[in-house]
Amino acid sequence: MIRIRSISFLLLGLWLSIAPLAAQSRASLEKKRKKVEADIAANRKILKNTQKQKSATLYKLNTLNQIITQREQLIQNLQLEVTALESELKNKQKELDSLQAAYERERLKLKKTVVQAYKTRKGGQEIAFLLSAKNIRQATRRMKFLRKLSDFRRHQITGIRTQADKVQKALAELNELRKQRYGLLGNQRIEVRKLESDKKDKQRMVTALTGKESELKERIKKNERQVAQLNKEISKAIAREIERERQRQANSAPKSSGGTTTNNSPSASTLTPEARALSADFVNNKGGLPWPVERGFISQSFGTHQHPDLPGITTVNNGVDITTQQGGEARTVFKGKVSAILTIPGQGQAVLVNHGEYFTVYTRLSKVYVAKGQELSSGTKLGQVMTDDEGRTILNFQVWQGQAKQNPASWIRGR
Repeated sequence: MIRIRSISFLLLGLWLSIAPLAAQSRASLEKKRKKVEADIAANRKILKNTQKQKSATLYKLNTLNQIITQREQLIQNLQLEVTALESELKNKQKELDSLQAAYERERLKLKKTVVQAYKTRKGGQEIAFLLSAKNIRQATRRMKFLRKLSDFRRHQITGIRTQADKVQKALAELNELRKQRYGLLGNQRIEVRKLESDKKDKQRMVTALTGKESELKERIKKNERQVAQLNKEISKAIAREIERERQRQANSAPKSSGGTTTNNSPSASTLTPEARALSADFVNNKGGLPWPVERGFISQSFGTHQHPDLPGITTVNNGVDITTQQGGEARTVFKGKVSAILTIPGQGQAVLVNHGEYFTVYTRLSKVYVAKGQELSSGTKLGQVMTDDEGRTILNFQVWQGQAKQNPASWIRGR
């Protein structure tokens, strides 16, 4: 009984919080729901692949947190669908009531007409009406009138049949909407139960990890040393690319027209016209760049931050970690040229792509499909994302403006 009450209160709270959003079209809500369901299924598969590691890990916890967030979105979306469907039900019920009222009016009219016709024929009034004509012309007109009256009755019968069909159709549509509402409510209750189960799993995982703080910190430090080495190599590769760009510009421009430069980034005046145009295109697409993997989620964001569930655990990221499925492939987010291919122990391989003043970096690749100097179009497959011993398949994606690191999440489009 307590379990049922908790579910009921959760559903009520969700309804109250999202009622203003119910105006969204049910078609768009259904499309969004199906996408969230597909994302949860994909992330469940990712989590399942890590079950070979019996112990709890930060990766498992982060993946489970993502599933919980998506599950909450799914429940909210289901409630929005139910609210939209209930609005449709009310409108359909009004339509049905109106059709039934119109049908009843037409039925009563037809009844009166039929009764009147029966009385007229039974009393011989139609024959008397014709025989009482003063002449043939009047008799002909009366004959036409009686035929029109008969046609009117047939028209009434056809109209009422049409109205009856409309009533039946509206009733069938209403019943179908009720069936859909029942199904959505059932799905919602199932998802609430799954959410409760996920949260219990998370609590057990947090409890298990809390006692391993020193071990987790040591792993994080080891990873940070590897990442620091990678970033050092990336910085060197970018510096070499900047210097080459300066040399190209210096060789192609008159000595008197030299622009200013900095140690961190080529200025607009030191870029070739092609590189300037590429940089401008890249900037114009900020916030709308495609994801560097087909499917996945950001499991660690840019910058330095505390873990939301484990006090004392701090992580640093110069890009974003995107968790994807085993066998997932990285692809370039914009057209450009491969500047360098780097290899760092523990971090796999990395591909550095030049976009003029900007660079994108794709790290933790087990295989690389491209070569240094290769021209790429947006969406070109760069390589396969590495799966480590813990079953983690994570792409680290970075964006640099010269030597300045950018938050990649602000460059790629939302999901």
